Parts: sequence; structure tokens; C-alpha cells
Amino acid sequence: MRATFSPDGIRDKTARMSSSQNHTLRAGLYMVITTACFVMGDTCIKLIGTSLPLGQVICLIGVVSSLFLFLVCGQQGIFKNLPLIFTRTVLLRSLFDAMASFMFVSALMHMPLANLSAVMQSVPLVVVAVGVIFLGEKAGLSRIAAVVAGFLGVLLIVKPMPQTITIYEFLALGAVIIVAFRDLVTKRIPAHVPLLVIALANAIFISLSGFGVGLLQGFKTVEVWQWALLLGAGLFVTLSYIFIVATVRLGELSATAPFRYSEVVFAIIAGILVFGEYPDAMAYLGMALVIAAGLFAAHREAAQARDAKAALMPPAF
Repeated sequence: MRATFSPDGIRDKTARMSSSQNHTLRAGLYMVITTACFVMGDTCIKLIGTSLPLGQVICLIGVVSSLFLFLVCGQQGIFKNLPLIFTRTVLLRSLFDAMASFMFVSALMHMPLANLSAVMQSVPLVVVAVGVIFLGEKAGLSRIAAVVAGFLGVLLIVKPMPQTITIYEFLALGAVIIVAFRDLVTKRIPAHVPLLVIALANAIFISLSGFGVGLLQGFKTVEVWQWALLLGAGLFVTLSYIFIVATVRLGELSATAPFRYSEVVFAIIAGILVFGEYPDAMAYLGMALVIAAGLFAAHREAAQARDAKAALMPPAF
């Protein structure tokens, strides 16, 4: 018996696949913007260095970010949704991010920016595993290859040696694991919770935890130049909060993982322009590999969508 085809059904399926492809590519773009904001915020924090206690730095950045987000929430008219901050998954995500922030900032104060960025690039490997194991996502060989290739590129950039490993690398590794589970929890947050509410909860949680640690460490007088950097860091952190939540909600964790490697490129640029750190030939090769991995991942997503679309078309005879 000859199979029958419904043109309307084919168009509907094709439209859904095209929409899914667009969502993946847009999520990848959001991830790139997120990493750029992270690096700019990290640069501001690193310029402050150890001139202020860790708890005070995190508290003030959280306060600045909270103020920015309150203004945006007011402009968007979503104050009525603020009670959703107390949603269990929102609070759990905020807790994970606060823990990761302390580990990351502590490491940032004592590690070169490029080195720390390299350690954080193991996040995609953990994210892919988390997405496959806990969310049932499919990670084909192309995605896995892109993630591994990007990670190899990172190793070429920083060339880590055993004798250079300190406690701060382990703190960075702890942040990697917590960030991966933070993204997992983000996927579990109900769709009716606005993105800005999630970001605001995150900022408030970080500011409160920073204040608590600050009570133990003590506070110092903040100078004008430090305020300028803290305001810059708070603004970039706010933007990164918004875009990372949008990224995780829009695309599969394993699909957007390769785009995280763009952070290394931004970190190298910041190292050159701000800290006078110039990559060698091997580092440039690593940068090319990182970029190629991200482009390859995007190409494979588009190719798979085209193949699936072609498979839906009825035979010519």
C-alpha cells in the first residue's frame, strides 16, 4: 500500500524544526553575549584585586546588580511577580550561583584571567553530561567532538603545568561543577516565572551572602575608582544574569555548550588590552580551534535540520 502524505502536516513539522533551529542559534548568540559580559565583569573585579575584602566585593556587586534589576523590573511592570522569587527552584538556583560566585571570585583574585577562564571551560563537558543524564537530551558525536575540540584549544592557550596548580584551581573546579548544576536547576524553573525575577533573586541572594561573609571579614572604605569598577562589574553581571537564563531556557544545555568557549577569546583580548598579556603562537592556534569548534557546532545543527526537513518531503514518484 502506498503511503499517504499530508502537505499541511509536513509544513507544520518543517515549521517546528525551523523554529527549533532558530532557537538553538539564538541561544548560541545569547551564550556568546553572556561570556563577553562575564569577562568584562571579571576584568573590573580583577582590577580591584585584593584592595577590598572578598565578602565586601561580592556584596557590593550584588547590591549594584540588584538596583539595576529593580529599575528594569519597574520599567517592565513586573513587580507583581516578585513573590515568585520564593519559588523553590528559583531559590535553589540562587544558592548555587552564590556558592559558585564565592569560589570563582576568590580564584579570580589569585589567578591570571586566561588561566581561570580555561579552567571554567570544563563547564561544557559537565553540562553535556548533566544534560544527557538528568534531562534526557541527545548529544551526538558532532556535539561531543565540538566540546572536546574546544577544550583542547583551551589547553593550547594556557598550557597548564602541574607545578602551577594551587588551591585556587580547585576552587575554580568546584565552581565549574556548581555552575553545571545551576544550569540544570534553571531548566526546572516553571516557565511562568519571568526571566528578570530569576535574575533579581540571584542578585539579592549574592548580595546577602556577601554581606554575611563581610560581617566576618570586616569592611573597608571604598574609594572613587573602586566604586567605578564595582558599578561596571555590577552592570556586566546584571547583563550576564539575564542572558544566561535566556540561553538555558531557549536551547538545550548540550547544544549551547560549545558556545561557552568564546569566553576564552574574550579573556585573551582582555588580557592583552588591560593586563598586557600577549598570547604566543600556540595560544593563537588554540583560539582558532576554540572558534572552529563553535562554528562547527552551529553548522552541524543547521545540517541536521536540513536533513530532517528533506526526510519529511514526499517522494517524487
